[in-house]
Amino acid sequence: MVSDAGLFLAERAREPLPEWVREMAAGVDLQELCERVVGRDIAVAFPSLADDAEFADHLRASVRANLHALQQVLCGQLAPAQVRLEQPFEFARVQARLRIPQTALQRSYRVGFFTMWQEWANRLRAVADARGVPRDEALRAFAHLTVTIFDYQDHVASQVAEHYARADEALNRSRTHVRQGLVREILRGELLSLPPSDLLTLDYDLTATHVAVVLPAVVEGLAGRLVIGLRAATGVRQSLVHPLDLRRTAVWLGRTRGWTRDTAQRLRDALLAAGVEASLSEPQPGLTGFRHALEQAQDVEAIRTAAEPTRAPQVLEHRDVALEILLMREPDRARSFVRAALGPLAHDTPEAARLRETLDASFRLGTHVAAAEHLQLHEHTVRNRLHKAEELLGHPLPERRTELQVALRLLRLLDPAP
Repeated sequence: MVSDAGLFLAERAREPLPEWVREMAAGVDLQELCERVVGRDIAVAFPSLADDAEFADHLRASVRANLHALQQVLCGQLAPAQVRLEQPFEFARVQARLRIPQTALQRSYRVGFFTMWQEWANRLRAVADARGVPRDEALRAFAHLTVTIFDYQDHVASQVAEHYARADEALNRSRTHVRQGLVREILRGELLSLPPSDLLTLDYDLTATHVAVVLPAVVEGLAGRLVIGLRAATGVRQSLVHPLDLRRTAVWLGRTRGWTRDTAQRLRDALLAAGVEASLSEPQPGLTGFRHALEQAQDVEAIRTAAEPTRAPQVLEHRDVALEILLMREPDRARSFVRAALGPLAHDTPEAARLRETLDASFRLGTHVAAAEHLQLHEHTVRNRLHKAEELLGHPLPERRTELQVALRLLRLLDPAP
């Protein structure tokens, strides 16, 4: 049974707010509030998508549309029942495509509207105090504001949930999204084998030897067209394209007879020719290898992204950075190792950078002459720099050559010491 207070508040929600409250509502900085809501939503409801800028843009557009409409409702310019929003509905469709559960959608609305309510409630309290509004009147206005905001939330959230459900149902009927669902289950380790019907849907041989390619800036549709060229260049017949999020795509290329170095090189050359950034795994066999190949490619991409922008290669293979991947699993220990091995050479100064560059060239090329030619310096300059490096390190370079080489590689992924 609905209480008298509940009936009273429901009736009040249909009435315009007092004029002084409407004036207060119009003065809220929606841009600042929007960023606060987006930050809290991602932290609470979508933590796994914290680094996905495109997802954040969709969320921001939805929040911004809701804030503008809610402000119109609070200012008496629009009734909740008249609100028709496209951006929040588009955001619901994005969540359905990414297979984000509806519980996360509901959680984001609770967190977001609570944050909005806090802002307007705090502002109402401040304005009431400043104007000397009588306590009873202020309490009634506070209750009226609260009911209006959450009445709006209920109206919009129910529409968004309906759009999500319709989009989810449509996707579930799509073979492409059924395939994506199977891939996600495989990657989570939930499927140890697939029945024939699922294998037909997947249309990819899981018993093959797989190389996974992470394309960090290629959407699924473009990746599908890119794969045609990769298959032609390598002779690989098996391929599978899977979106990792709204902007990143994973591609598996499978060979039943395994991968030769020549085939792997042709894949690398084709990616370079296509002008796309890519991170490649080592060849991995079977169902377990299907998962491990993607894990390796994602590890490679993390290293490629962490490298200095001017030194980040366009295409990078796991075998090129296996050492960095291993040591960077514990960044704090890696940072301590670099400081201990390089000492003053790890500092963020022009002199230290010159000495590191010379030391690295000398180790890689083997002779002072080759290093001088590579750096376009006089041989004596190279010798002087290496001698200076030995002075700063406090020991001959050959004495800890391996540690120095590893430290120089790691420092490219870490911030230099101040």
